[in-house]
Amino acid sequence: MHGGPVPFARRVAVWDAALTAVRAYLRAAGMLEVSTPIRVAAPAIEPYIDPIAAPPGYLATSPELAMKRLLARGSGPIFQLSHVFRQAERGDRHSEEFHLLEWYRLGGELAEVEADVEAVVAAVFAAVGAEPPTRWLRVDFFSLFERTSGVALRGDEDDEALRSVVGPALRAMVWDGRPGPLTSPDAEIRSLAAWTALFSAWSDLHLDPWLSRQVGVGVHLGEFPAALAALAQRSQKDGRAVAHRVESHVAGVELANGYLELRDPAEQRRRFAAVNALRGALGQAVLPLDEDFLRELGGLPLTTGMALGLDRLIMLACGCTRLDDISLALGAP
Repeated sequence: MHGGPVPFARRVAVWDAALTAVRAYLRAAGMLEVSTPIRVAAPAIEPYIDPIAAPPGYLATSPELAMKRLLARGSGPIFQLSHVFRQAERGDRHSEEFHLLEWYRLGGELAEVEADVEAVVAAVFAAVGAEPPTRWLRVDFFSLFERTSGVALRGDEDDEALRSVVGPALRAMVWDGRPGPLTSPDAEIRSLAAWTALFSAWSDLHLDPWLSRQVGVGVHLGEFPAALAALAQRSQKDGRAVAHRVESHVAGVELANGYLELRDPAEQRRRFAAVNALRGALGQAVLPLDEDFLRELGGLPLTTGMALGLDRLIMLACGCTRLDDISLALGAP
C-alpha cells in the first residue's frame, strides 16, 4: 500500500479501466446491465444502515429490491453499477455515497457468485496493473468462530444461551453495561440484537486479526448463523441453523456480500418487521415496507446474488488505504 492519493489524471484512467473490465466480465458471463431508480419509496430494512431521506422517498441504499422485482418479471441474469447512499457512513473505508456493483445469477449455487467475485477482483487488479490475490480460501462462520473463540455454536441460540457460552471478552463487549435492545422485553428483539452485536464484537476481536494474517489470499466467509440471514434462505445443516450467505474479503477488507436469495414473501415480511422492531429499540427510524417488492417476491426464481463495493476494490487495486485517495469527488479546487 503506497498510502497516498492517486493523481486525478491517473484516477480517471483507473476508473475507466475498472468499469470497462467489470462490464466486460459480467456481459461475457451472460448478464444484462440494468439501471434502476436512485430514489425509492422504501429501502431494504437493515439494522445500523440508515437511508438518506429524499421526499417523498429515500435515496437507495442498494438496488437489491428493484433488481429482484425485475428478476421476478423474467429479466434473467442481470447486473448493475449503481450509486448508493447510506447516512452518516464516513471514514477511510466508508462514504455516504459509493458505487455498488450488484449482480444476480439464476440457480442456487453460491459458489458461482463467489467465483464471479474472484474474477471481478482479478479483472480490476489487472486493469490497473496490479497483482490480485494469489489464491482464495473458503471458510464457514461456525468453524472459524470455534477456532478463534473456542466456542461451538448452533446458529439458533437465544440471547441468554449466547451470553452463557461465549467467553468473558466477547461477553463484556456485547452485554456488559449495554442497555436498550439487549434488555428488551421482546425475546426476538433481544436475540437479533445479541447476534448482531456478537458478530460485530467477534469481527473486531477475532475475525479482523485473522483476516489480516491472510496475506495475498482472498477469503469467502460463508454459512452464517440463521439469525443473521437478512434476505437469505435458511436451512439445517450438520445440526446447525445456517443462513446461506457469504462475505468476501481481500487484504482484510470486506468487499462483497452474497445470498442464496429468500423467495418467501411472508417470511421476508416477518424479518423486516423484526429488524424494524430492533431499529425502534435502538432509537433508529422505523422504515416503511416495500409492499410492491413483497407482492412480487413470490415470483422470484431460484437466484443467487452478490453486491460488491467497487470503490473499495479500486482502492485496494491501487495500493491505497483510503477511499478519498481514488475518489472522483472533486470538492474544493
